[in-house]
Amino acid sequence: MEEVNQTKQDIFNRYLSYFLIFAFTSGTLAHCLPAVLPVTKLTTDGLLFVLNGLVLYAIYRSNEDKRLFLWLAVAYAFTFVMEALGVATGAIFGEYKYGPTMWFQWLGVPFVIALNWCVLTLACNEVAIRLLERFFPPASPTNRESRIANQESRISDPAAPLTNYSLPTTYYPLLAAILTALYDVTIEPVAIALDYWQWGRGEIPLQNYLAWAAIAFLISLPLYLFRIRFRSPVLLVYFLAQLFFFVVLNFML
Repeated sequence: MEEVNQTKQDIFNRYLSYFLIFAFTSGTLAHCLPAVLPVTKLTTDGLLFVLNGLVLYAIYRSNEDKRLFLWLAVAYAFTFVMEALGVATGAIFGEYKYGPTMWFQWLGVPFVIALNWCVLTLACNEVAIRLLERFFPPASPTNRESRIANQESRISDPAAPLTNYSLPTTYYPLLAAILTALYDVTIEPVAIALDYWQWGRGEIPLQNYLAWAAIAFLISLPLYLFRIRFRSPVLLVYFLAQLFFFVVLNFML
């Protein structure tokens, strides 16, 4: 029965990955066509809620760790509060305000934006773990058989607890935070062009990237301190497909 459930989950993850690739690829094309761009902008909120919801569902089904929902609630609330304070004061990210493209808002902040940042942070953590595992294998380099066995077990069970890493726990959320800030470099020009948000002085302040790196680190750290199981291959697809969307639109808009 367990093998059957795992097979079903693998199939779901595979088709969800295809759907994510299709959604972001077609979304890229739609944003490049002036005739459909107004309609595309109207569906931004709904599509982001659906895509992020499906990714979170896949993560939970792969790991069945209910603490993920507690983490999500706290991370979402914290991120939303930071956004609300940022919009109201300009002290956190710099002076900015959200446009009407994402129109389900409260306190000047779209409800979906904090959710999107939380899922993106999970994706950046997935990539961070993969990178650090690649360059710093968790097993001792003097024990080749142990190292190979450990790597094979991690491949077969990507959600295995983080217990044998050779690096301190804080390295993983730190790298994830850096990746999140770098990712935002590709997001900002597109977001401005589509009127997701606008900066008060017309320039993207360095403060914005530093703030997002700090926030990403703070919401990532509990994932490791409490050994919350969140890993999924879907997160890697989400990371790359959405990155494709923003990179292409940086050149097209």
